[in-house]
Amino acid sequence: MSLATSRPMSLAKALLLSLLFLSIQAFAGRAPDYTIHQEYTSTRALGMGNAFIAVADDHSGMFYNPASLALRKDTQFRLFLRAGLDADVMEFSDDIDKAGDDPADMNAVLEKHYGEHMYFRAPTLGGVLVRPKWGLAILPVDFSVDLALHRSLMASVFVNAYLDTTVAFARAGTFKTKWLKNKVAYGWNAKVIHRAFYSDVLQSAQLATGEDLVNIDRSAEGATLDADIGFLYESKRGEGKWYQPTVGVVIRNALDYGFPINFGVFNEDPKEPPKLERRLDIGTKFDLPSFWVFDPKLAIDVKDIGHHNWTPMKGFHAGAEMYWKMARWWKGHWSAGINQGYLSAGFGARLGIFQIDAATWGEEVGTSDAPTESRRYIIETSLDF
Repeated sequence: MSLATSRPMSLAKALLLSLLFLSIQAFAGRAPDYTIHQEYTSTRALGMGNAFIAVADDHSGMFYNPASLALRKDTQFRLFLRAGLDADVMEFSDDIDKAGDDPADMNAVLEKHYGEHMYFRAPTLGGVLVRPKWGLAILPVDFSVDLALHRSLMASVFVNAYLDTTVAFARAGTFKTKWLKNKVAYGWNAKVIHRAFYSDVLQSAQLATGEDLVNIDRSAEGATLDADIGFLYESKRGEGKWYQPTVGVVIRNALDYGFPINFGVFNEDPKEPPKLERRLDIGTKFDLPSFWVFDPKLAIDVKDIGHHNWTPMKGFHAGAEMYWKMARWWKGHWSAGINQGYLSAGFGARLGIFQIDAATWGEEVGTSDAPTESRRYIIETSLDF
């Protein structure tokens, strides 16, 4: 009797372990990710729904639309440090620390946060110099992590992390055609990006044994040279009556040949990170009449066309900004918008050479069949010269 009953139990355990092993193997490698990762973001732009293709009138223009450098009239040098996160990531990290090496407690933590999507992007450190018709940027560190809590046979964490170092140079100019009343600005940037990309599905048992959420030593690693090409048309004053429209177009990651160069910084024999993916951005801006100390503008973009996760909702961005200026050394902005269907808001203030910017926005992290918002916050401090 005991032998007869113990044998089916052994078979059942073996079958369960086999299914568990197969489920882990099925998820081995790159974790699913439904977001559209941006190589560079501007805190100011995020506040106005990340609709910035035709605005691009500050240092970040060399990344959003390099053609904007042709319209610059002054020099700007910015050193910045920024950090972004969502409201749940710190609580999740604290819960994991409290669970320690107990598999049951760790599984309870993952069950508690099941269905959540968490985000952390810090530090982002860099310097950007822009002048009329050219610009140079060096971003030594840009680290970001997306965490998604799911359940297959057991609770698990989908991890996608990026650690980038970027050096970029941009040039811009103008040309005129007979059928347009004003000059067309054009520009390009050449960017060298070294990327360590970590993607994995972690089970609760792995976390309980001390497995790090992000293990850069096991990341895919590589370097690439790519380019963005942009165009900007700004109508003449008075053509739009009470508003002045500007239209921008950018081909992003025009070469898009992957990350074939391996320097072995973190992993001497890594897999190659995913390609940047060639994308098309189209945007328009409307400069409204100025009043008192305010300079208002509206912007609408359709971005990231061509990305494998693109949908009309994920590509839609719209925003408004109320720029104010009390003096040359005292100015700022208030902004609001729609980013991928979710509200955004931001503000910035400059006093002398000190600048602070902050924003909140919603990011679409789900699929078209199951949309999911990730509410995010970002703050940036900088020195402007």
